[in-house]
Amino acid sequence: MGRRTFQLLSLVILLGGLLAAIALCKGLIEAERSQLRRTREAEAEHTAAQLRTGVLESLESLTQLAKWWGSQGKPSDVEDWRTDGQLFLSRAPGLREAMWIGRDGLQHWSAIPGGDVDTAIRTPDSRLAPLLALAKSRRALTLSPIFPSPESRAAIYVCLPIGVRKDEFVAGLVDAAKLVAAIKARGIPASHRISVSTAGSSIFSDLGLASRLGGEARASFEVGGRIWTVSLAIPSEQFRWFTGQILAILCVIAALLYAFTILLHLSQKRSAELERTNDQISQLNRALHEKVADFQTLLDVIPIGIAVSYDPECRNVTANPALLRMLGIPGDANLTAGGRGGAEPLWRLARDGRELQAGELPLQTAAATGKPVAAVEDQVIRADGAAIDVLSYAAPLLDENGRVRGALSALVDISERKSQERLRNELERRLQRHERMKSLGIMAAGIAHDFNNLLTTIIGQASLALEDKTAVPGRARHLTELLEAAERAAGLVRQLLSYTGNSYHKLRLTDLAGVVGRWGDGAKISVAAAPELPPVMADPDEVEQVIQNLVSNAIEASEEPRVEIAVDTYRVSNNEPDMISPDRKLDPGMYVRITVKDSGIGMTSEIAERAFDPFFSTKFLGRGLGLSEVLGIMRSHNGGLRLRTAPNAGTSVELFFPLADRAERAA
Repeated sequence: MGRRTFQLLSLVILLGGLLAAIALCKGLIEAERSQLRRTREAEAEHTAAQLRTGVLESLESLTQLAKWWGSQGKPSDVEDWRTDGQLFLSRAPGLREAMWIGRDGLQHWSAIPGGDVDTAIRTPDSRLAPLLALAKSRRALTLSPIFPSPESRAAIYVCLPIGVRKDEFVAGLVDAAKLVAAIKARGIPASHRISVSTAGSSIFSDLGLASRLGGEARASFEVGGRIWTVSLAIPSEQFRWFTGQILAILCVIAALLYAFTILLHLSQKRSAELERTNDQISQLNRALHEKVADFQTLLDVIPIGIAVSYDPECRNVTANPALLRMLGIPGDANLTAGGRGGAEPLWRLARDGRELQAGELPLQTAAATGKPVAAVEDQVIRADGAAIDVLSYAAPLLDENGRVRGALSALVDISERKSQERLRNELERRLQRHERMKSLGIMAAGIAHDFNNLLTTIIGQASLALEDKTAVPGRARHLTELLEAAERAAGLVRQLLSYTGNSYHKLRLTDLAGVVGRWGDGAKISVAAAPELPPVMADPDEVEQVIQNLVSNAIEASEEPRVEIAVDTYRVSNNEPDMISPDRKLDPGMYVRITVKDSGIGMTSEIAERAFDPFFSTKFLGRGLGLSEVLGIMRSHNGGLRLRTAPNAGTSVELFFPLADRAERAA
């Protein structure tokens, strides 16, 4: 990829990420705005209901006044009026005057809060006449339109028919603005700003700039035959705070995207293999980041085991379902460590291989010491014997005086993490073994080549000395022994070269069933070959050498030797356990497999780990090159092998030879 193209790609990624982040943030802000609007609309409906209830409750005093007037007949007694009548007027906020309208449509009585009753008969206000007719037809509480008065900019007449006196009414002149203000002060939060109007006329408003800053919601309600409209504005400090947080997150995302672009630019300079590795690490980091984000978002539903005790002695302990599932106990079981009635405990907690006593448990420790217990690795042992690795946390619960009133404990299941650690250690062990064998192979190849050169000189000179007819009599025997020793040393060198995969061999189309078939004797060695096996590219002599080494080891490992040799085909997958491929991982596909199996004493895992190392042997006189030579020959054939063994369970060695077409491509 060219530098300009890479820079353009980086710019596109950066801009795309920013646009995506902006779109995400915009979506979150819109969602919050929508939620705020719904909240405001619900509050508007609730406020309208409160206002309607408040208006009806406030005007209820007129109903009580009507009942009192009706029961008293003509309450002209001043003291009677001052002690009883004024009680009703004082309960109606915003009421300016109360009037009694007789059947003749004239005003017979009137009174103002704090004053005496006026018994003068007069014609009522012209605005009251149509209201009386409407109230008569409705037979219910009726309100007039809003009109200005000397005392109020928003006054209304209220008319109520008197049930016991047909065609008579109680009317009241009410300051609607004062009435709404009193209702708001009594039951509506002070942070809410409202505006009340009817038929386009304003009754009350304290909105100010609130509607322009945070928006408003409207709701209507009917009272006295009039529709009143309520406009509500709620301060939007929370929305502005949320918007600021979203913008801060957007900046962080932009910084992360910029950092990612820089890292991407640096990673381009590395090799292809390192680039792939870095890409995998980046993907894992992104996946981890996503998991952490998901964890933060779904923290309240993640199944972490929680136990709570509300007494310092931790006698009564409650647990959430996640902890009950972790401990493997039913919801009605006793959560404490001891069982009921001396029975076996339903669960135990161990640390460093030692079972914790009741007073040592994290919950009890936090309650007893008043100090938190953080990130202690423990092991939960359930009643069924299953063990779960956990991280234990605990903290005391304190009362207002700082005394311990209980404790809280949390158990986080870390079994998967411990399993991954064990798997990582196993992979590191295998990698170290591969590197060790590779180093030994390089060293053995160097030694073998140098030693082979020396042996060539020794054998050549000894052969010439034997052909010399003028040599001293009797020296030929010594020269012959020298040649035999040199030939044995040369054989050792060939074994070393076979281990390194550098021995001389000639690969050709070979039927492994025919090569292996010659080993069956019917007594100690049995051979089984699948029909119509495909040919492989192999050196028959080296295959014979491999079989000889494996059969020799198998016979020596058994008191009553019984060796089974099988030849068949086998499909190698991407994940083959215990597969040993000397130089590279075997490609998946079909292989011809030779299996040599004995019924001997087997090997421990420690011995099996070093079985293919050169010069390692458990025999007193062994040279330790038998299995290492097998490994080297399989290396030269681009094959692999697998060792399966256990103490007192015999040993099985599987050899995998690639098919002829695959072997030719590999060569």
